[in-house]
Amino acid sequence: MFTDIVGYTTMMGQDKQKALTMLQKNRELHKTCIEKNDGKLLKEMGDGVNIA
Repeated sequence: MFTDIVGYTTMMGQDKQKALTMLQKNRELHKTCIEKNDGKLLKEMGDGVNIA
């Protein structure tokens, strides 16, 4: 699975702190879901996450 935050680049240009906060929340949600489902985080690329 691959995820991406829609509009992240635009948000970084408008409100960097808000974008970074959203990125952190996104990572926390993924980490919780990955652990619950015995998944594996393969790679993070900016606002994208690659999960197996």
